[in-house]
Amino acid sequence: MVLDKRFPPDARVENEAVTLVKNNHEVFLLCYDFRNSLPKIEIYKGIKILRIAKTKKWANRGRGLINTPFDYYSRFWELNISYYVKENTIDVLHIHDLYLLGAGLKSQQKSKIPIIADLHENYVEGLKHYKFANTFPGKYIISIPKWEKREIEWCQSADHIITVIDEAANRYQNLGIQNNKIHVVANYVNINEVLSFPIDPSIKNNYRKYFVITYVGGFDTHRGLESIIRAIPLIVDYCKNLKLVLVGYGRNYTDLTKLVKSINVQQYVDFIGYQPAKNLPSYISASDICLIPHLKTIHTDNTIPHKLFHYMLFQKPVVASNCNPIERIIKETNCGKIYPSMNSVEFAKSIHALFADPELRSTLGRNGKIAVYKKYNWEQTSKTLLKLYNKINLNDK
Repeated sequence: MVLDKRFPPDARVENEAVTLVKNNHEVFLLCYDFRNSLPKIEIYKGIKILRIAKTKKWANRGRGLINTPFDYYSRFWELNISYYVKENTIDVLHIHDLYLLGAGLKSQQKSKIPIIADLHENYVEGLKHYKFANTFPGKYIISIPKWEKREIEWCQSADHIITVIDEAANRYQNLGIQNNKIHVVANYVNINEVLSFPIDPSIKNNYRKYFVITYVGGFDTHRGLESIIRAIPLIVDYCKNLKLVLVGYGRNYTDLTKLVKSINVQQYVDFIGYQPAKNLPSYISASDICLIPHLKTIHTDNTIPHKLFHYMLFQKPVVASNCNPIERIIKETNCGKIYPSMNSVEFAKSIHALFADPELRSTLGRNGKIAVYKKYNWEQTSKTLLKLYNKINLNDK
């Protein structure tokens, strides 16, 4: 596996790798150590981690330059992948995220081993909304048409594609990718892993006097956090003890803090900052309602966030924008309410409906938990991953 991030943490990568290890596969993970504080080689939950020491700034800059005239990053990864594939006698190359796929394919020309593209999101569409691609210098050197062409070219060249939701699989089929090489391994929750994290009673105690609505995840313009902040004046008309808890960090953090001040709602908002995975259940457990306010775009209509299933597992009613996969699952399971993306007024109405009806909140939360145990869990979706690797093994034999 190849990941251009620090590991751990990464819930999806860890779930996949540990599942393969438990089923008698030897898994190597090539990734970064941004702080130069972790061992270069380490065994973690049976995964053999191989780390490259670089700064996070260097990696972020390099990632943004992929598929531009200034791309040095793909060559860097091509050389490192080729070296480690040969050094460790690798049989299958599992590339995480589209932007590394070009480097992986070039490396594969030498090794001739099967390559799996694990596409966590619609990266090309995401570029239209990511801050780095829409501000200087990214907006002048990143070409969306060039990326659209590369996506099809690279996906057609990969032996197998893993995606996170049925809507994304349909999109790749519409791009002309063969259906028999597309596999859905969804971002469902690993129940045992998440429930193993202890709940911190002090966090719940801190919020016992409030009606708490919580967002957990990254900050960027496509996350839609501006719309829920703008709804606060509408919500406090009927909910005086409101507390909006924002757990995470990202590119528009400063813009969000400025927005909170500009509309004078500081007393209602807590910016918690980045938290490790083990702390997230404590914040979710302390909540009355949990949120997914993502902008509805082609990007968000073809991916699914982990957080939805974490919220459901902890029996929290979910208020989410009308992104296709999220809306489909929430309506199918009756675990929350949907409002039109970026509509602060309708968002406030959804919060009001749940605030006014504790019994409804309990029913929706219970429905979500039942659905996770029945269907939306890692044990179920990981069967597709194992089936794919068994297929590759049979083909090799």
